[in-house]
Amino acid sequence: MIKKIVDWFSAENNETRPEISVNLAAAALLVEVMAADSEWHADEENTVRGLLSDTLQLSPAETEELVQAAKQHHDAAHDLFEITKRINEAFSPEKKFQLVKGMWQVAYADGNLDRYEDHIIRRVAELIYVPHNQFIRAKLEAKPE
Repeated sequence: MIKKIVDWFSAENNETRPEISVNLAAAALLVEVMAADSEWHADEENTVRGLLSDTLQLSPAETEELVQAAKQHHDAAHDLFEITKRINEAFSPEKKFQLVKGMWQVAYADGNLDRYEDHIIRRVAELIYVPHNQFIRAKLEAKPE
């Protein structure tokens, strides 16, 4: 009986969505910060676009396509583990730091650091194994003067 239950869950897990790209995973985490406080501010969205465009050297059309895909992923996602797993597979510690710093930049973009934004960044940093001192460094470097 237990084997049947385990087999059923295993079969269900094998029917997961196709693996997401690293770029989409990074964009999705930036969108998660933007959506954390339930208010989608233009300043935050522009910051997401700027970060993606500069970091990935994308054209405006490619940037817009990636942002829209990240928004769709946000609407369909159930947890952060799929995204953070992809980041852990592909990103170096320095790229992870840059991602967390970018998340802070998105959070600060509207001039108001919300507790939900802080929470999501803290949770992602833990899931992608960014040490606490690097988490704080990213926050301080991203904070506007």
